[in-house]
Amino acid sequence: MIMHKEKYEDLLLRFAKEMHDVGVTEEIKKIVMAQYERTPNIISCSSDEDVKKFYYRHGGYTIEAVQNVKLTVKKCK
Repeated sequence: MIMHKEKYEDLLLRFAKEMHDVGVTEEIKKIVMAQYERTPNIISCSSDEDVKKFYYRHGGYTIEAVQNVKLTVKKCK
């Protein structure tokens, strides 16, 4: 029986370039890896992080833009 941990590792390696293009950081990957290493047969692992922020204030107005990346690896039917 293959553990979900082994499959998750394979998927993270397989889609490494695409995740880099989206903006997934090493920190997010480490958090997800730690989750499935603690419980190797877990159904789902996820983490999210704000990777870029822009905040501007002028004349009583505020502009704020946030780029958030969420990485989820889960077993689906």
